[in-house]
Amino acid sequence: MSSLSGAQPQTQPSNHEVLTLDGALILSGHQPTFLPYPGFFYRMYHSNIMDICPYDPLSRHSDRYQHRVKIGTDTSWRWLTLPLEASSGCTIMAAKLKTNFMSERWSELERVYHKYPLWSQYKDTLKEIFLGYSSLWELNFRLILWLRDLLGIKTYLSISYGAEGVDTTERVASQFSAYGSVVYLAGKGSLKYLDMKKYEHLTNSTLAIVTYTPPHPFSEVSILTPLMLYPPQKVLEILNIRRELIKVIVNGEAYNVNYLNS
Repeated sequence: MSSLSGAQPQTQPSNHEVLTLDGALILSGHQPTFLPYPGFFYRMYHSNIMDICPYDPLSRHSDRYQHRVKIGTDTSWRWLTLPLEASSGCTIMAAKLKTNFMSERWSELERVYHKYPLWSQYKDTLKEIFLGYSSLWELNFRLILWLRDLLGIKTYLSISYGAEGVDTTERVASQFSAYGSVVYLAGKGSLKYLDMKKYEHLTNSTLAIVTYTPPHPFSEVSILTPLMLYPPQKVLEILNIRRELIKVIVNGEAYNVNYLNS
């Protein structure tokens, strides 16, 4: 068994050997997405700190979830899209909600979930948050905090308001540079935009790509769906979010990681 003391492996382990994150500071980061899907909370759960970055450009592409999310189940879902006032190329932080349309969007959410067993338990608090903000990133961040606390996840959330660099790798590296040498727990999507070797060189940190996929029928929808069906601890169990070996990719190799941090 090898270990990550701080952030660097003491030895180069063979494929699928167990790495021990012994005393490492484990960091993850994400944009403030709208009612995130379970994979977001999987990385949060296995991190000491999750850094939220609202400075990124707002994207309306189909694979971005800053202002929309799939609600329902994998086999029966619909888009819930927030109404925005946002100029082309603006940041997530600069995007404003069209508050006069938010009641309509709340009604869409209610139509999907009102027959779920736990809807009545959560609807009042959820509605107060949903209708209580005019800024997109503030609404998303407040919902993330509510969901984190509801699930009993103890991860500390920080906020980065800016980053520097000529590409995404440099901007992410500058975002996390203040933390020193850490293990950066990234999602599978980061393989599309992060240069792993460059990131590690810039930060003197280890980049570990999580390979987790949420189970059906919750693999593509908001974590609201299982939360409206089951108590929080049952949700974590169903989604396989627990203290156990997690599968990651480090330097292109697959490993199991023994997560020891409490």
